[in-house]
Amino acid sequence: MNAGDRPTTRTLSGVPPPRTTVQVHSGGTMWRLRSLVAMGHDARRIASALGTGQKTVEEVLRGETKTISVQLRDLACDLWDAWWDKHPPERTSGERRAAAVARCRAERNGWCPPLALDEDELDEPGYRPYARYRVATGTGVAAEFRPHAVRRGGRGSA
Repeated sequence: MNAGDRPTTRTLSGVPPPRTTVQVHSGGTMWRLRSLVAMGHDARRIASALGTGQKTVEEVLRGETKTISVQLRDLACDLWDAWWDKHPPERTSGERRAAAVARCRAERNGWCPPLALDEDELDEPGYRPYARYRVATGTGVAAEFRPHAVRRGGRGSA
């Protein structure tokens, strides 16, 4: 068998079963993304970084999605690792407006900044942060996110 080849399981009819995407609880991802909004990253910017649609990010932010793919969860974790202590660029009036709107949304909804999240408990279903929104300026400006440049480590349980 060549590297990358996977054995296929066949049904009694001889046809491979449909591929299923492994789904995981979305709670940890929801709180990670909400905390990025508290830093000023809006849903459009987050969606662009994740390479997914803004609608998908909005559904996760609003808590409308109970499960997500492992791939989306892992990518969101990598994004959070890269941006948790960074605010978005605010060079133009459009960028400043988007960041202000994101922070207002987080304040209105009581979404806490990243430092208020308990990483040991974050991925447990039913987790809720102990804190609410607070102004967080971060340590600098978030660089453009390139997921393929992020080194992947073990993700523990989620």
